[in-house]
Amino acid sequence: MAKMKKADQEMLKRLNRQIVLKNIRKHGEISRAELTQYTKLSPTTVSLITSELIDKKIVMELGIGESSGGRRPVMLGINPNARFVISIILKPKEVIYALLNLDCIVVKEWNIKQNIVGEENVKNILVRCLHDIFDEYGEFEGKIVGIGISIPGIVNNQDGCILYSAPLELKEFEMIEFIKRQKNNMDCFVFKDTDALILGEHKFGIGRHYNNFAYIMVEDGVGMSYINSGNLFQPSNIGGFELGHMTIDLNGPICRCGNKGCLGTIISENYIVNRYKEKLKEKGEEGIDDELRLDDVIVRSNEGDIVAKAILKEQARILGIGIANVLNMINPEMIAIGGPLSKCEWNYLDIVLDTGRNTALKFYNDGINIKFTTKGILSALAGMANYVFEKKIFSPIEF
Repeated sequence: MAKMKKADQEMLKRLNRQIVLKNIRKHGEISRAELTQYTKLSPTTVSLITSELIDKKIVMELGIGESSGGRRPVMLGINPNARFVISIILKPKEVIYALLNLDCIVVKEWNIKQNIVGEENVKNILVRCLHDIFDEYGEFEGKIVGIGISIPGIVNNQDGCILYSAPLELKEFEMIEFIKRQKNNMDCFVFKDTDALILGEHKFGIGRHYNNFAYIMVEDGVGMSYINSGNLFQPSNIGGFELGHMTIDLNGPICRCGNKGCLGTIISENYIVNRYKEKLKEKGEEGIDDELRLDDVIVRSNEGDIVAKAILKEQARILGIGIANVLNMINPEMIAIGGPLSKCEWNYLDIVLDTGRNTALKFYNDGINIKFTTKGILSALAGMANYVFEKKIFSPIEF
């Protein structure tokens, strides 16, 4: 009985510590008296916990605050350089990786553009990412609490296994096991690409003020994730919301999944670029750049290229139909669109809005709210870092 009581006391201590820590993080800078007010804990308990957190260098004294009638208080805040997270974004043609501090601010970011298709190429690039970071920041190794990796594909949310990634040509790849073998069992978390992005937008971007919103990314296909009641909604252990595999045209091009006319085959970088090249050839143009990318087509549309703009307008209408289906299914407060298309400087978004409004059920189309994201890839880097910090630092566990 005594042992149980001691265990209960220890658990209560941990929970109180996390309550204090979360409040310090939430407010940015806060006094001990304010912590007592917000947490409803006793001044003695708050003093003991903050002293412990300062000793662990998780919390630091920021300076003297303004007086509200008595002695000026010492203000406390999170020590941003107490712990770090590595975030890695894998794409078929590039990898972006970064070291982020406890404020989810990038300490340093790297970018490598090369073919990253196939299991061996993925393994090799992951090893290089880790070597680059630990070679330069080896003194931080004991402070790095975890690694977040985002991939385009279907992830088992329980064990981090990549069940299938058509863009990376991966199947049943045990990503977490591989990382643990490289870095002494360091904790690793694997995210579907749009999950990483929506987590960042919800915490730091245009989704901050919404508890129910969808994120749609158009790049090498179409991906989607959903924040429901303030939390990332995962329908099952193997994900869901595969908007890119919604059938739009039964006679359309064959998708990498084997079906015809998936949304992701009609709205994707390859489709847009290839269609643009075909149109240029029909006009008799020569010397078309083989390395042309979606970004280039968008830039040309912004510069008044009639062909580029016509193709992207067509894509906007198709995307609007896909969004109408999202509205009919979950009716989110807001839909965020990410990826290169957010760089369109003309009325691309208006076309998407009009098509969605005209196609969705009238009960849902009046309040349609669609926005371009603004933070780009930083959302995914910071979103993964914040998730890892929440799991490793700001939850009732030892650190």
